[in-house]
Amino acid sequence: MIPIDTRSFTSAMRRAATPVSVVTTDGPGGRYGVTVSSICTASAEPPQVLVCVHLGGPTPAALRANKCFAVNILDSRHRHVADSFAGRIERWRADRFACDAWTSITTGAPVLEDGLLVLDCVLGQELVVSTHAVFVGTVVGLQSREGAPLLYSDQAYRTLESPDRISMENLQL
Repeated sequence: MIPIDTRSFTSAMRRAATPVSVVTTDGPGGRYGVTVSSICTASAEPPQVLVCVHLGGPTPAALRANKCFAVNILDSRHRHVADSFAGRIERWRADRFACDAWTSITTGAPVLEDGLLVLDCVLGQELVVSTHAVFVGTVVGLQSREGAPLLYSDQAYRTLESPDRISMENLQL
């Protein structure tokens, strides 16, 4: 077996394209949000998603206390939202939510008014894995609209402005 060091692993994983999302929460634990790139469907029945949040900031504790979160999957117009919640924009560091318009739908967690896809979740399970908390949430509300998802790959934002649609019937295997 070839030993894998952290640098080689993270360098290789940068090549994967992932959707850019902001995970938000509000309630007794406070109003927080953070940019993440690790989200996925955990189950369709019941509808559940999982998100990975770095343990270094205040968001994991707030998610636990509030028992809810929203996954705001960004579109190509929302780079400023991703950068704000990643702490990259100075003028919004004190209030990252000032970067755009927010509302709520079911749990009270902030949802981006014109987000590509918003999943409003009640917190179910949590697993701590090394530097991250993996939160599983049951989706209790959603909003979806047409648009091009904002992706992150090789340390840069990417988009799928003209996605190629490939029919499974036309694939020659």
